Amino acid sequence: MSTSRAAAAPSVRRAPGRPRERVLDRDLIAEAAFAEIRAAGIRGLTMRALARRLGVTPSALYNHVSSRDDVLALLQERFAATVDTTGFGVVPLREALSRWAWSYLESLRARPELVPLIVAVPLAHTPYTALMYQRVVTGFTEAGWPDESIITAMSILETYIFGATADSESPDDVYQPKDPGRSPVLARTATAFAATVAERDLRPRDLLFTIGLDALLTGMHHRWGASGRAR
Repeated sequence: MSTSRAAAAPSVRRAPGRPRERVLDRDLIAEAAFAEIRAAGIRGLTMRALARRLGVTPSALYNHVSSRDDVLALLQERFAATVDTTGFGVVPLREALSRWAWSYLESLRARPELVPLIVAVPLAHTPYTALMYQRVVTGFTEAGWPDESIITAMSILETYIFGATADSESPDDVYQPKDPGRSPVLARTATAFAATVAERDLRPRDLLFTIGLDALLTGMHHRWGASGRAR
């Protein structure tokens, strides 16, 4: 039996010298790191775990990344590149912020495991991400918002986006009680909400984000944007 197996699958010996194809690069490292964070969380991402996932020795990683912090910065930069900032300086601030927020949310929905990473990685380590924020901040300043309001406003929007990301996995009928007779007010309001969702032809999570974002932008504009100073 062992002889026939050996005949059917002869061993293949690699030619001497370097392999013809690069077996490891920053793209492969980034994808493996995304997968490791999904599986084990950001705390579970270690150089040893990453090497194990890639099937290489830890020392092989250091030919492409200098440290775990470098890997985290690489992931942050890859993420920031997916967020749309093209509206700033081109369309009115409110529209640009809406585009940015929706793009940010959709990118996080694709990789929700990155929320802790975005909070943890310093901008000093991520020049492209810093450029993204610079574009957003410049949009506020060009619209006449006072300097002391801008980081606050941007952080409020980010916090809202993070929360909406966490809520994205909720079932559409999450508020519908099992026994409407025991919770008549909740049942009535949940039914009214479902009717609004159907009328707007949106997923509940998208309707909630749309209404909440509109309320945030309206409130912040009233507080800072309309008068040019905090009220």
